[in-house]
Amino acid sequence: TPSFNSRATAHMAMKALLKVMPDLPVDELHRRTIAGQFDTGRNLKEFPTEKLEGKKIAIIGYGNIGREVAKLAQAFGMRVAVHARPRHKDWIESEGFEFAPTPEDAALGADVISPHTGLGPLNAATGKFANANVVNAAVLAQLNDGAIVINYDRGECVDAAALDAALASGKVRYAAIDADIFVDAETGAITGPMAPYLAVDKKYPGRLELLPHAAADTEHVSRVEGAKQAVDQIIA
Repeated sequence: TPSFNSRATAHMAMKALLKVMPDLPVDELHRRTIAGQFDTGRNLKEFPTEKLEGKKIAIIGYGNIGREVAKLAQAFGMRVAVHARPRHKDWIESEGFEFAPTPEDAALGADVISPHTGLGPLNAATGKFANANVVNAAVLAQLNDGAIVINYDRGECVDAAALDAALASGKVRYAAIDADIFVDAETGAITGPMAPYLAVDKKYPGRLELLPHAAADTEHVSRVEGAKQAVDQIIA
């Protein structure tokens, strides 16, 4: 059911980014302010930060959500590189974005990467989806050191093992993942595309934000519209 929650998802992706970039520790500043332990004149110099403007974001995929994220990032003054199908090149460039022939090209020198490809078709021979691990070790290696990974698409779009290694090396400093998670009612066993990220989170406390595929959630009216789309497709 495309489009009915595209903006909601894009807004949440930007919310995840703005939590850590600019990297002002707002929780700490709040605590010190209410405790009377912060003097603007003396202490503010201890918290240098960087703005979003001029930073590069790599967007993989130019569907409804990818395009919304690109427009939001552009509004913040970010440089936007988009990898998508070659037939979208003119469209992407006409909207003021850089077209990248490969995911690696998009990621080169990027400070943020955000996939929006969907899983794609299932390969019956391998049992894997076409876009599984589209953000892999080779792609992550092209990012600037200390980059941010946002995956508000499908959990499988990012290689969790490669992300683990990138967090260990400092190539990635923070990751925000939104993916399905399922818990067996009888055994408590956890499955779903979020499962591989749980172990990664334990290794890097405070450097991951994991959501249970909630980013696309939106108000009742939009959800009804999505349900209508689903019914129309079934009937068709």
